[in-house]
Amino acid sequence: MSLPLLPDRACGGCVECCRVIPLNLPELSKPTGQLCAYCVDGAGCSVHAIRPQTCRTWFCLWRVIELSDDWRPDRSGVAVRPDGIEDGVITLFVVRRSQFLASPKMFAVVAGWLAEGVEVALSVPGPVGTYPARAVVSDWLRPAIEAGDPADFTRRILLSLDRLDQHDWQPDGIEARYAVGET
Repeated sequence: MSLPLLPDRACGGCVECCRVIPLNLPELSKPTGQLCAYCVDGAGCSVHAIRPQTCRTWFCLWRVIELSDDWRPDRSGVAVRPDGIEDGVITLFVVRRSQFLASPKMFAVVAGWLAEGVEVALSVPGPVGTYPARAVVSDWLRPAIEAGDPADFTRRILLSLDRLDQHDWQPDGIEARYAVGET
């Protein structure tokens, strides 16, 4: 699925998708959680002009929906993924825990989504080469949001992440293979 991008919004030095997204393509294969060998950490893709179609069309939702620059994944530690968006679910993939999780911006945006009927899922990475854990947490977060209690909201987010971190990680079975541009 390719979503229209916001004008004047670029990934910049953010390469989180180049790390967290598993790829199993003929020309590029990398396990979940492993930085793509073509990616220069903090700079971007070294084969950008000839990158695979999947890399040309997959973007986190920070590039698609109106979110502040604080939400950029390398700044916030949260990649807003399109997983489930066709079913009305937005996935907050917590790449790393940061102060952003307790920020008023996080609280306000998630509260807005829930008020609009959008479900929210949390997801966390497992060890390299395993699928992430993911759970819809809308009902769990709703009492804190309805009470206007950011501290309880943050507590619930952190408890959810702790629980997800205990997941029984499943291997993705992907072996690294790099052949972009080879014929």
